[in-house]
Amino acid sequence: MTNKNYDLLVVGSGIVGLAHAYEAKKRGLSVAIVEQNASCTGASIRNFGFVTVSGQSSRDTWRRAVYSAQVWRELAALAGIKILHQGTWILCQRPEAVEVAQAFLRTPMGADCKYYPQASYLNLESLGFTNTGSLHLENSLGLLYSPHEFRVESKEAIPQLASYLQNEMGVDFYWKTEVLSIEGTSVHTSNNRLNAEKIVMCPGAQLTGIAKPYIEKHDLKLCTLQMLRVKVQDGFVLPGSVMTDNSLARYLGWSELPEAKVLQDRIAKEMPEYIKEGIHLIVVQSADGSLVVGDSHHYGSSEDVFASERIEKLIIELMYRVLNITEHAVVERWTGVYPSTNAYDALIEKVSSTMRVAIVSSGTGASTAFGLAKDNFDEWLG
Repeated sequence: MTNKNYDLLVVGSGIVGLAHAYEAKKRGLSVAIVEQNASCTGASIRNFGFVTVSGQSSRDTWRRAVYSAQVWRELAALAGIKILHQGTWILCQRPEAVEVAQAFLRTPMGADCKYYPQASYLNLESLGFTNTGSLHLENSLGLLYSPHEFRVESKEAIPQLASYLQNEMGVDFYWKTEVLSIEGTSVHTSNNRLNAEKIVMCPGAQLTGIAKPYIEKHDLKLCTLQMLRVKVQDGFVLPGSVMTDNSLARYLGWSELPEAKVLQDRIAKEMPEYIKEGIHLIVVQSADGSLVVGDSHHYGSSEDVFASERIEKLIIELMYRVLNITEHAVVERWTGVYPSTNAYDALIEKVSSTMRVAIVSSGTGASTAFGLAKDNFDEWLG
C-alpha cells in the first residue's frame, strides 16, 4: 500500500477529469488521476470529437466553449493531436431555419459566422471554401457557416492528452484503480491509499459510484446516443462538420432564440419519428475518409445497451438528404452516453472545503470541459 501526497486528486480520466488536471498543473499543483478502467472508455471517446462553439447555450456554456476551443488548439500542437477539419456548415432547408440563422448572426455569439444564401453558392470557391460540392446544396435555401469549430479523433486524442499530461506535465495516473472511500483528505482505493489537499470527482456517466451520495439530489438521467462510422465513395471530402435544420431547432444557442419556435413546430409536424428518437444529424470526417454520423438521444435511468436498426435507417436517410454521396457501408456501430439534466448544462457540487464533484450534464464535455475546470478553480482556489 503506497501513501502518496498530492495537492489535487482527480477521480475519473474523461475529458472533465483531464481538463481539471491540466488547469491544476498550470497553477503549479501536484496532481494525480485515479481511473477504475485501464483507459478512458466513457463518453469522452464515444463522441464526434467535435469541439463546438457556435450553438452552445448563451452565457456560461458558450463562454466556456470559447475558452476550451483555445486550450484544445494549444494542447493539440503540444500533444501531437491532429486537427482533422475545421469549420461547421449548417444547411438551412426551410425558410424558418433561415430566420433562425440570421437571428443568430445578430447576437454576440454570431461574431465571425456568415450566412450564404443560395444565390451565392457559385462564389464559395472564390471565397476560399473547398469541397462544398459534397453537400446537397440544391436541397438548401442557404448555408450558415461557423469558423470556430474543429474536429479531433476522440479515441486517439483522449489517450494522447493523457499521455501528454503524464509525460510532459508530471501528472500521476493510477489506472485500474477504483476509489472505495474518501475520509477527509485521505482516499482509499482498491490498490493504495492516497492523500490530497483537494479532491475533484469527475464521474461522467458513472452516476452510481463513489460520487452518488453527492449528486443524487440533482436527478441526473443518462442520455444514450446511437452512432455510426460509414465508408462512402472514394474521393469524398467534407468541407467541415455538417449539421441541418434539426440542429438549429435543438442546440440551445439557436433553439433558445425566439425565431426558433416556428422552426421547431414545423420539424415536429414534418419529422415526428426524428423528434421521437431525438435525431439531429451531425457528420464529421476522419483521416481515413470515413464519416462519423449520428445521432439519436434516449433518456433514462440507465444506458441503452442495444442499438436500433430503425434508428440507424433514419439517420442514414437524413445523411443522404444532406450529403452528395452515392454509396455507403457501415463499418462501426456504437452507443455514446452522457449524464443529462434540463436544469443546467454543467454542475459543480461543493461537497466541502476539500472536495467537489464536476459534471458536464449536456453532452458538451469535449467542447466546454477546460472552461468548466477553469471556472471551478478560479472560484475554489482563487
